[in-house]
Amino acid sequence: MGRPSMAAERTEQIMQATGRCLRKNGLAGTTLERVAEESGLSRSHVRHYVGNRDDLLRGFAGWLYTGYQAEFIDRIAAAPDREKLAIMMDYLFSSGFLPISDDDTVIRELITAGIADEGIRSTMQDHYTRAIQAVEDAIAAEHPEVTSGARRTVAYGLWCLAMGNSMMAELQLPVASGGLVRTAAEALLEKVSHGSPPGTASSPAAAPMR
Repeated sequence: MGRPSMAAERTEQIMQATGRCLRKNGLAGTTLERVAEESGLSRSHVRHYVGNRDDLLRGFAGWLYTGYQAEFIDRIAAAPDREKLAIMMDYLFSSGFLPISDDDTVIRELITAGIADEGIRSTMQDHYTRAIQAVEDAIAAEHPEVTSGARRTVAYGLWCLAMGNSMMAELQLPVASGGLVRTAAEALLEKVSHGSPPGTASSPAAAPMR
């Protein structure tokens, strides 16, 4: 395999520097000048390879989520059906979201940026839509009898549980680092697997959720 192009090397260098800059300085403090200083390149080189600040942040969002694509979405797609659900649950409620990493801080900054920037927002919408679809696919592999509507509802619920708990963990809320969120997620899965659509009241004869 040939040596990576200079453009690819420099872009990677700039993307890594952008992540460090976002962690240290936040969104408002991530300027081309600071990214250039962090990367060891000149500001003109940063502009040459990635464009202006808006271009930089949009490119960074796509670069960051490429890794998560392989780590979560592609891994579920490639796994045997009997393993998909376990992979999904472990990622959402253990390895992927906990413990809190430097990337979590960066993602919070990107969410803030995406509120105002359509390009960043579109990248994040696309990633999260595909991630939720991967969760739904994992549920379908284990519970093919469940309707697509119920699977979609539970998939979104599980994703929100994981994201919300991650935010609480970042605030160092002690309960967030325990197993309660996974217990809640398993209860949601158990409810739908027993044919009771989420949001409906259980009948008196139904077994209580754990």
